[in-house]
Amino acid sequence: MSNATTKSVILYVDDDTDDCIFLKTSLEDAGNKAHLICSTDGEEAVRYLNSVSADSLPSLIVLDLNMPRWDGHKTLHYLKSDPHLAGIPVVILSTHESERERETCRQLGAVSYFKKPFRFDDYQGIVAGFFSAMKD
Repeated sequence: MSNATTKSVILYVDDDTDDCIFLKTSLEDAGNKAHLICSTDGEEAVRYLNSVSADSLPSLIVLDLNMPRWDGHKTLHYLKSDPHLAGIPVVILSTHESERERETCRQLGAVSYFKKPFRFDDYQGIVAGFFSAMKD
């Protein structure tokens, strides 16, 4: 992995704190040194993003769809319509599997879509996919 990838910041937006722990552990197990910041919903994530300088913005946002207050769709729409944030790649990590849902997220600006795994071991493959999405 490149130096930029290993020292990057990833913002994970998901109301399930266990999923944040699984993702953090998977990143560490993969030897990735990215700093993971977790937000419990889109509104909290946007507050965080608007509070940091441009050079401190995350290099990737991982977004769940089902959350209270600001769900993933509303959050993705906001991120891609804000010039300050629009350039950050967003990948969806959700339990939704439908092709219609994937297409909706692509149209809103997501660079990739991953099915949330049911087993911890399956997070490893997803983590590898995140960094491919960052390079695209």
